[in-house]
Amino acid sequence: MVMLSKSALENQRTMMARTKLMITALKVFLVVLTGAIIGMNFGAYEIKARQKSVGNNSGIVARTAPGGIHNSNGDGNGDGLENENENENDEANQIHVVFSTACSLSHDWQSYLFFFHAMLHKQKGDVTRIVSGCSPEDEVTMRELHQKQFSIMNPKFLLHFTPEYGKQLASEGISYQQTKYWNKPFGLKHWMEHRFGYVWSDNDAEITVPKWDDHVIVLVDPDMLMQRPFVNDFTKMPLNQWNAYYRRNEHSDELIGKVTQGHPAAQDYSFGSKWLNPVKAHITEIVGPDSPVHDVTEEDARLVFAAGPPYWMTARDAFRISYKWAEFLPSIFKHHPVFMAEMYGYCMAAAHLGLRHQMARGMMISNVGMTAGEGWAFLPKDPKACDVARYAETVPHVLHFCQRYSIGDFFINKYLFPTDILSCEHPLLELPSMDMLEDTWYSHYGDGTVDQWGKSQDDIKRYRNAFMICSLFPAVNEAAKFYKDQHCDKSDPNTVYELTWNHFRSEKGIKLEKEGLARKEREKKKK
Repeated sequence: MVMLSKSALENQRTMMARTKLMITALKVFLVVLTGAIIGMNFGAYEIKARQKSVGNNSGIVARTAPGGIHNSNGDGNGDGLENENENENDEANQIHVVFSTACSLSHDWQSYLFFFHAMLHKQKGDVTRIVSGCSPEDEVTMRELHQKQFSIMNPKFLLHFTPEYGKQLASEGISYQQTKYWNKPFGLKHWMEHRFGYVWSDNDAEITVPKWDDHVIVLVDPDMLMQRPFVNDFTKMPLNQWNAYYRRNEHSDELIGKVTQGHPAAQDYSFGSKWLNPVKAHITEIVGPDSPVHDVTEEDARLVFAAGPPYWMTARDAFRISYKWAEFLPSIFKHHPVFMAEMYGYCMAAAHLGLRHQMARGMMISNVGMTAGEGWAFLPKDPKACDVARYAETVPHVLHFCQRYSIGDFFINKYLFPTDILSCEHPLLELPSMDMLEDTWYSHYGDGTVDQWGKSQDDIKRYRNAFMICSLFPAVNEAAKFYKDQHCDKSDPNTVYELTWNHFRSEKGIKLEKEGLARKEREKKKK
């Protein structure tokens, strides 16, 4: 062994210390450089809150000053990083938007769309995707994808993983399709327990985490397209956008203009007392003999508790609801085995806890055939319905694209939508013109069906279909273009920005159209 002198050892230690210092400095420089590059990349864009022209393929315009992003560890369960530039005591930052999904590709593109538009609308607080049922391998993959694709949008876009709750009755022969939505109540409960530290107690006063109790939880679905930020302030919502109960003079003072403890809010889903009447004979088994549900009137069942998403509630109320929601749901399904049992469970929990909801009809639109139960009042029979920017101030909070929509040969159905839309190779969607309603009097659907809209009848569904198509298509394109800008090589000829994809020209669309027409021909012959 070679022995070094004392002076040589001292020199070696000095050189090693200098080397470590240089390596550390180099690492810091590289991190700063990487952040600057990403910041410049992000700073090149200012996402418009509403697309001014449906024909504009980007929806993104240049910005004069560069911006930046924060790194995040928000790719797993638990708290995300706090944004150092935001005051966490500001009520606007005490909102937690959350949605539940399965571990699936169809939910991946919907989640990307939701997160992207939360970024676009500068949603305050945090946004969390609850993911249920991932294998360990899929969870690792999803964490990596989230870090790469979502955290760069906002460090407070988070993931939370839970076990699979939608297959609890599989051993009894119950199809997952009937119970897949059970992940929502059980997943919400899991998140409330692990994210905020809530613990159930039969002594209601003991259910409290003072740091979080008054924060606001907004529970939505992944197939909801944000139209504006979620803010705990309903004072600007016109009275005619609340349901019939609150439009009456004797009840209008029950609208307090925001969510507070004991005063949640939600969209009226117009299913009335269906959450209660089919199981009324078994109500004691479901909620116990002393539950306030026994005293719920028919009017309150229809107008105060028949709630659907977006659900707005304080964190304390959200945990209490989620706990009872998950508790009651299996018994409700036992006596009323429908997929809507999941939503009915929410209503049952709210009624059991005495949480009367401020019930709006103007928070959401979805069904183009709905008469008065949704927020369609903003849209008249407007030939310019495709100029959606004109309605930016009056459109409801979310477009719930859970149904199929079509105007002319433009069609969308989330179940038939290409799951690889967020890729370098997939083209953007072909867009309708803003004036297409001037000479388009039919809606072509993906199964060979065509609705003809008579000029004399001038059905409002024609305009609503157009509005949904002309809102959804550019929104998807904005998200897909952002994906390409961030993750694709623009010099690669396989990176496609052309607006050419149309369902009826796609391989799947051609096949489904052919099958649909053949089925109609067979039905015609039977007659």
